[in-house]
Amino acid sequence: MDKPTVVITGGSSGIGKALAKEFASKGANVIIGARKKEILEKTQRELSAMYTAGNTVHSYELDVSNEKSIAGFIQNCVKDNRTIDILINCAGIAVCKEIENTLSEEYKDTAAINYLGTVLTVRHALPYIKKNAHSRIVNISSMAGIMGVYGYSAYTPSKYAVVGFSEVLRAELIPYKIGVSLVLPADTDTPQLVNENRTKPVITKKISGTIKPMTVEKAAQAIIRGIEHGRFLIIPGFESKLVYTLSRFFPGLMYAYSKFIIKRHIKKHTE
Repeated sequence: MDKPTVVITGGSSGIGKALAKEFASKGANVIIGARKKEILEKTQRELSAMYTAGNTVHSYELDVSNEKSIAGFIQNCVKDNRTIDILINCAGIAVCKEIENTLSEEYKDTAAINYLGTVLTVRHALPYIKKNAHSRIVNISSMAGIMGVYGYSAYTPSKYAVVGFSEVLRAELIPYKIGVSLVLPADTDTPQLVNENRTKPVITKKISGTIKPMTVEKAAQAIIRGIEHGRFLIIPGFESKLVYTLSRFFPGLMYAYSKFIIKRHIKKHTE
């Protein structure tokens, strides 16, 4: 594909920003969308400095919890006869607290951004994506989207939903020769992880502490390799692939491990 146009939601920080930089370095045209204007503009400046003649970078404010904002963003993406060759849905939030400590609004916001934000972005972009055979939609879920982890009662269901949506989307787009990729990253060193760790229960930290957070650069490189190879399932990192395999083929083992961590923690703090 000659100088594809890559549209990335949540492209101003974290994995989205790292993906934008990787695609920029490969000569692609990049369009990013995010909520925070100042961070968005800063990222655009960084991307613009990487470009050579003939390439473009654009950024537009985007709130994926608001359908009107999504519709406006997509219209901005396709103006001046631009195409959408690759759509990457990175926008998301993470809330990690026990159920009793998670607010009703946090459940609603997590579902609205992580799941509905992905669905509605795809729906508004699809008429334009269909114009280009062999284009691709990439949805970012999480390792927490395939297993229930203590403390993620808001986050995990929203990412499970992205998995199911991506599987349906993959089937429905077969007639149009449009590819779909589902990304399952584990903990990645992002601003979102920093915020998440502020409220993360000790038990959750013990369970997730078995895997060292991956850098956003390595995660982005793994995702792009998966896209280039046309893979549906993209799991960055060897340790994440191992956890995926164990959770898929030995689900009881993963539950037993979590149960062991939880019981040991309870015993330690009740003795």
